[in-house]
Amino acid sequence: MDTRSTRHQIGTSTSDARAEGRTTRGFSAPASHARPRRWAVLGASLVVLLCATGCGSGDASSQAARLGGAASAGTPQATPTADPARAARTKATRLTRAGKYAAAAAAYESAGLDAEGDRVRRRGARALYRSARRALASGRYTRAHTLALQSRRLRKTSAAGTVLSSANAKIAAAKAAERERRRLARIARDARTCSSSEKSTVRNGGGTPAGCATYAADLAAKRARREAEQAQDTGGDCDSNYTGACLKPDSPDYDCAGGSGNGPDYTGPVQVVGEDPYDLDSDGDGSACETS
Repeated sequence: MDTRSTRHQIGTSTSDARAEGRTTRGFSAPASHARPRRWAVLGASLVVLLCATGCGSGDASSQAARLGGAASAGTPQATPTADPARAARTKATRLTRAGKYAAAAAAYESAGLDAEGDRVRRRGARALYRSARRALASGRYTRAHTLALQSRRLRKTSAAGTVLSSANAKIAAAKAAERERRRLARIARDARTCSSSEKSTVRNGGGTPAGCATYAADLAAKRARREAEQAQDTGGDCDSNYTGACLKPDSPDYDCAGGSGNGPDYTGPVQVVGEDPYDLDSDGDGSACETS
């Protein structure tokens, strides 16, 4: 129902009400009865007008809302694109806090943030160098070696190289001291188990009794050193493939003293610097006939 027809109805109703009032007054009806009836008709007409106007606008609004919803439902939503630089910074910050400087620098560089990656490398190299220096001062040489090496992998500095060299020297000295300690312990043990008669057997070349392996190796090493000194004094010739002892180049075979070989010649610890014609270096590490 549109507004124009509604107004027409209201006008008609008002006219009817006036006519009815006149008719009622023609029948000599009381004026107090006609006036309330007229107001009731006017109120009903206003209610009809308001309902028509409100319902129409409500229907239009709901229809527009439905059309808008359908349009928005049919339109695809744009997916937000993640910022690779922001993601790289977040990841690199987490790795840096965990002390993983190389991984943090790689995260920056993968996103094209080379300047920030370089800053992380410098910062990590300094932090690892300071930790390596503290470890070296406290006697933790292996830890100092590891930290200094990680620092140099991030950024090569002479300070980290100095710590690395010092740590390597300390580690080598500690290993040498440990080998000497074990050697002395074996000598002491053999002194308790290798009797004088058994040592005499070893010195006379009669074999190596059980418990006399260390004594036999030390005896062979002493003899080899003595032979080397004599060869140097007399200008004698030694096999150039070995150092640490003078092996006769014309010997048919050499075996490690204290081992299971049958000679005829024996030697103590030597270093293989050339070929190994006597197969003394069984593990190929350059050191033969070790006593440890």
